[in-house]
Amino acid sequence: MKKHKILQTLQNGISEITYTDEFSVEYTMIGTLAQTHLPHDADTMDIPNDQNMFVVFNVPKEKWETLSALSVIDIEQLTGEGAAVNESKLKASPEYMEQLELFSEEDLDTLEHPDDMEGAD
Repeated sequence: MKKHKILQTLQNGISEITYTDEFSVEYTMIGTLAQTHLPHDADTMDIPNDQNMFVVFNVPKEKWETLSALSVIDIEQLTGEGAAVNESKLKASPEYMEQLELFSEEDLDTLEHPDDMEGAD
């Protein structure tokens, strides 16, 4: 996938990124580069010496991750202009979701958090 398309999508809102590691194992991550979703004290980072590498803010883990554009299989924009809000894919803590102001407090109480679903079988 083209790096500029990935970066543009990430800057538009929160996205679900599907990528593979060096062993071709597929992973998904919820990430963003949209200023409104980044920590207030965070600066976006760039990898200057590699045209294929980029950094993304991992929303649920609240930390920066480095990925290769060549490893990205798919990217789906979940929030922002032109994207339908898909709260089931936003696997962030309720506290973080509340900061985004996408949902009312009542909505947050009804969302199932992935950590809450682990023990339910």
